[in-house]
Amino acid sequence: METVTCLHGFSQHGNTWDEIAALVPGERRWLTPDLRAPTLAGQEAEVLSRWDREGVERSHLVGYSQGGRVALWLASRRPGRLLSLTVLGAHAGLDDGARPGRLAEDCALADRIEREGVEWFASHWAALPMFAGLARRGPAFLARLDAGRRRNDAAHLAATLRGMGAGATEPFWDRLGGIDAPALVVAGAGDVRYVELARRLRDAIPGAELALVPDAGHAAHLEQPVAFATLLARHLAAHR
Repeated sequence: METVTCLHGFSQHGNTWDEIAALVPGERRWLTPDLRAPTLAGQEAEVLSRWDREGVERSHLVGYSQGGRVALWLASRRPGRLLSLTVLGAHAGLDDGARPGRLAEDCALADRIEREGVEWFASHWAALPMFAGLARRGPAFLARLDAGRRRNDAAHLAATLRGMGAGATEPFWDRLGGIDAPALVVAGAGDVRYVELARRLRDAIPGAELALVPDAGHAAHLEQPVAFATLLARHLAAHR
């Protein structure tokens, strides 16, 4: 049976993929690990270890945001382990001009999480404009996401920001040409900055396809799960 491995975004857990797994038709094994390492290489090692324990030689790999960076990194370094690649709201590191400012922001946020705790962070993160579209799912859905954020440990969130936040990640765009798995790059159509980054990824990964999810922002798989699941199902089916 084919395996699909899904990598979550910052402050999330593997269960945020449960809805997508239920919407994609067909018999597949879904691995949705909770990634804990605070570095890109560490999370890559966690995924590879999970595959080895589960006897997975090759897997479809799906990643969102921070998990998308991990997926791109792994795909560029271990292309033989992938059946296909799908990334959503992702990039391969910020350009040098943008990195120092973002690193300072990430470190400042890490410091504040350590000072004020997860309760403060959960409210702060949910209020960011990039997640405004999640309100379309209603209060019960938002409450489940909030509960997941509050399950985090402040020290772990801070370490992750410092170790593999967007500012801490060394750009690896030059490695993407080595990805030989069929790739689908997705962004929410309303997530303007990441639409531009998605186009750059499409051009950097040989043969990659680009798809935009209508009426969706950064977390398109959570805002419009049916639309995203449809895109993913087609990609998986085309590259069995």
